[in-house]
Amino acid sequence: GSAKSIAVSLFGDSKMPGSPTNKPQGKELLSCVRWLVMDEVDRLLDVKKSRTDKRSRHEKPAAMLSAAVARLTMGRVQVIAASATVGRPLRRELSRVLGLHSSECPETIRGDDDTSKLRDKIKSDEKHVGRAVKIPPTVRNYVLPVDGSTAGSLLTSAAFATKSILQPAKGESCSQKKVLVVLTRNCDIKLHNALGALQHFGIRPRPQSLLDVLEADGADRLVEAHRKVSRVEGVGGKQYSNDEGEGYLLVTHEDNVRGLHLDRLDAVVVVGRPGSPDEYTHIAGRTGRAGRKGSVLNIVSFEQAAALASWTKMLGVDFMPIDESDIASVF
Repeated sequence: GSAKSIAVSLFGDSKMPGSPTNKPQGKELLSCVRWLVMDEVDRLLDVKKSRTDKRSRHEKPAAMLSAAVARLTMGRVQVIAASATVGRPLRRELSRVLGLHSSECPETIRGDDDTSKLRDKIKSDEKHVGRAVKIPPTVRNYVLPVDGSTAGSLLTSAAFATKSILQPAKGESCSQKKVLVVLTRNCDIKLHNALGALQHFGIRPRPQSLLDVLEADGADRLVEAHRKVSRVEGVGGKQYSNDEGEGYLLVTHEDNVRGLHLDRLDAVVVVGRPGSPDEYTHIAGRTGRAGRKGSVLNIVSFEQAAALASWTKMLGVDFMPIDESDIASVF
């Protein structure tokens, strides 16, 4: 289960008269843990952006469980924490949770490290080298500056841009392209409003909520639905399709794209500026996977376009300005 459900089953919560698990049994269980794996660890922990961040800290369930395991196992547990974006703030927070001194920060292992490189890294004093995961070089990053004074104007521009991307090729009744629209926190657009706007402009394939497509009442069905969307054979050996062709248009929020794999995704339309360069890495990395080409279209206000351009060196990508009239030919 999730960190929260595990924590509640062990310690209870304010709504319960007492803990579901008695204290000795809970301690015994946690003391027997030998491996602790945390995926997307930067979301599981409350990572402060800098040392000067003075906001009050509210421990997340994953932090409470990790600290308890590290303490009760006397440090014998092996911790594996994974994220596409690993930086100093995350390593500091993970060290704090595990009760380690800052000089004992865990080693950062990159996906392209081979055995000899990994062995040398562990022996050396260098614990982290560069950004662990980068945006694939096959991904083209475009910026469409628009009047973003209101959420409505930003949403209208996004709808017209998406419609241009999904223009059917000659001889097609419906576009075969696969597009994901991501609503950032900064744009402040509700999912149902985005779906309504895209449907209002008659965009085909019919826009669908990503979570509705993946929705299921059990873990097995959730995996099956995810495989169908990813065009990977699931239960029954069928592949995802809809009655409007093989293309699709899915819409979701920034928080829901991490770790998501949509096979052969052609383009990602980002509405508003993501919260940070790390968030942009997660969003842009949904396309251009496994060596395939992909494109990201960032629809932002003129002010946000300048802020996005400042991430160029940090992310190692070029943000290319594009006019609305050129979208159909470029994509």
